[in-house]
Amino acid sequence: MRLRRGLVYGAIHLGVTVGLVYWQEAPFWEYIPTVASVPRAVPHEANPTDIEDRPPLNACDAANNSERPTSAQEKILAIDNLPVALITGWHLPCSIPSRLDMQIQARYGFTQKAERVTGWIISASALVLWFIVGGFPMIRRRHRRWYTEPGLFMTLCTLVAMLLLGIGWSIARIPPSDKASVTDLIAQVADVVTSVAALPMLFVLAGWIWWVGLFFYTRWRATLRWINRRTLVAE
Repeated sequence: MRLRRGLVYGAIHLGVTVGLVYWQEAPFWEYIPTVASVPRAVPHEANPTDIEDRPPLNACDAANNSERPTSAQEKILAIDNLPVALITGWHLPCSIPSRLDMQIQARYGFTQKAERVTGWIISASALVLWFIVGGFPMIRRRHRRWYTEPGLFMTLCTLVAMLLLGIGWSIARIPPSDKASVTDLIAQVADVVTSVAALPMLFVLAGWIWWVGLFFYTRWRATLRWINRRTLVAE
């Protein structure tokens, strides 16, 4: 039962992680080199006289040299796997390298292969993390109810966030109308829904605090039981 429960949790969050890693990488992928190269100090050097011949702005260079807002996908992904994010420093494409990025890029450089390895490690870590959360509940069976385990609560909140993210994406794909006002309204609604998609992750954050509290509480209770048993044996 524990193994099956852990596998279900792991499969759900692995799917969320793989989907969001792909989603957040997609806009930058074509700008990530296939072989290691020395990055330019200036993201986009161009002669003002040949503006028409200037190549498209390299999104990775722009991201590396300016503060860009964290997308809803990145927020959902990081909070859903918060312990992994805290340990590794997480990973945002084309941003300041985290602890995990520096370790991988030390071997592969800033390349597409390094990005793939980073994605694999994050996905595998998410699978292991949620297998542990789902397969090893913190509350003893006779006191356990479905709503007392933070793992299910966090999973439901994450799925709600993914649903809202999908709705926002679908609205943004509505064909433009002949009326500019309607097109602008559709874009605004899509932006609002996408922004709201990250709100359920506040409950996931609370769920992680809840889970950590249960972990230390159960360890404390287990330690007291062990001390009591040792005391009875000694007597």
